[in-house]
Amino acid sequence: MRKKKRKNRLKKRLCLAGIAASVVLLALALYMAFRADCLLPEGMYRQLIPVTQEDMAPALPKGSLAVVNELETPHERGVAAYRTEDGQVAFGRVKGETVEEYTLGCDQADETFQVERSQVLGAVGVYVSGLGALVTVLSTYRLTLAAAVALYLLFLAAMVCTRGPRRRAKRRRELIELFAFYGEKYDLEEADIDY
Repeated sequence: MRKKKRKNRLKKRLCLAGIAASVVLLALALYMAFRADCLLPEGMYRQLIPVTQEDMAPALPKGSLAVVNELETPHERGVAAYRTEDGQVAFGRVKGETVEEYTLGCDQADETFQVERSQVLGAVGVYVSGLGALVTVLSTYRLTLAAAVALYLLFLAAMVCTRGPRRRAKRRRELIELFAFYGEKYDLEEADIDY
């Protein structure tokens, strides 16, 4: 009896841990979908930004997640993250710098372009392969993801709200089966007795 209770308690704990982990993962995915251009909170002075351009390979492959240090200014031959005119974040190799602007270029092309210092977010130190593609996909399908999360949370709420009635129905079925079992057992024992 104790083993059965212990096993049931362990099952419940594992189920609750699985539900909590799935809620945390879904919340994280939803957060990444709606904050794709700056995953870390403001004030951390580092930012994780997905790389969507192909012309910076092999320094920054498409689909990677670039770690931008906002406190470090990019210098010549370094990689800079900057905000474009339409608000997107792009990357470029520093070819030269002046007091007012940077001259940036791409690793795959010889042409250069000018970017004001106010547009530069910081220097790119390292990147993580593959995670940028995940963030980009989540951002692309963020409304679908939000709908899936809402449905999952509604399902969890429905399971919690109907737990009592489901338990009572299960207990009623168990009592009916127990009554039927003992009724058949009584009938079998009484069948051989003559009154």
